[in-house]
Formats: sequence, structure tokens, C-alpha cells
Amino acid sequence: MAYITRNANILLLFLILISAAALVAATVFFQENFDRINEAYSIKLGQLSLVTTDLEEKQTALETIKNELVLKAAREEEFTQQYTEVREEKTQLEGEKEQLTIVKQSLETELADTEATLQSTRNTLEAFKGENEILKVDLAQSQGDVSRLKDDKDDLEDQVTQKDSKISCLQSSADADEGSC
Repeated sequence: MAYITRNANILLLFLILISAAALVAATVFFQENFDRINEAYSIKLGQLSLVTTDLEEKQTALETIKNELVLKAAREEEFTQQYTEVREEKTQLEGEKEQLTIVKQSLETELADTEATLQSTRNTLEAFKGENEILKVDLAQSQGDVSRLKDDKDDLEDQVTQKDSKISCLQSSADADEGSC
């Protein structure tokens, strides 16, 4: 039995050595595999870090573009509103311009009529001035005539007075001689 025990011990030793060699081989295999997986993990982690950084940059750029788009939309709305206001004001001003053009034409017509009336009135005034000058000359002549007639009247009154005195004298001296009066 010693032979069997010895064979069994050798078999056990051989099994232990095979197990130990298998354990060492498995450990080396798994260590190599772990190192390879760990290296691949590190590479993927680095790539993931780069992708994350790139994604963050893209998100920042996207947020910036989004903000600019909102700002541009607000500006466009403001410009649209201003354009609408300017267009309405333009339409209103064109209406006012048309009204003012009509008023201007009316005033120009009225001015032309007034100028014609003024010219007519000036002509009439000139005619009246001419007549006035003629009337002044006639008045001066008439005043001269009145003065002459007054002088003639005074002369005639003096003559009448003289004749009345002579008549009175003659009547009072009816018997007397004409030569004394």
C-alpha cells in the first residue's frame, strides 16, 4: 500500500503542481488580459473625455447661437414694428402732403385773384387820383370863380350902396339938383 499511497501522493503532488501551474498561468493570462482591458479602458476614458469636452464646447456654442437667434428674432420683431410704424407715418405724411398741395393750389389761386383785385383796385385808384387832380383843378378854378364872383358881388353891393345913397339923396332932395348928390 505504500506503493499506492506513494503513487497517490505523487498524483496529488502532480495535481497540485498542475493546479499551481494552471493558477499561475490563469493569473498571468488574466493579468495580461486585465492590463489590456485597463489600457483599452484608459484610451476609451481619454476619448470619452475629449468627446465630453467637445460636447460641452458644442453645447456652449449652441447656447450662444440660441441666444443670438433669440436676440435676432427680437431685433427682427422690433424692426418689423418700426417698419410698420414708419410705413404708417409715411402714408399719413403723404396724405398730409396731398392735402397741403391742395391747400397750396387753393391759396395760389386765391393769391392770383387777390393780386388781380389789387391791380384792378390800383387802376381804379389811379383813375380816382386822376379825377381827384382834375377835381382839384376844377375846385381851384371854382374857388377862383367864387373869389371873382365875391369880388364882383362886393363891387355890385358897393355900387348898390352908392346907388341907394344916391336914390336916398335924390329922394330927400327931390327938388334939388342932381348934381349935389
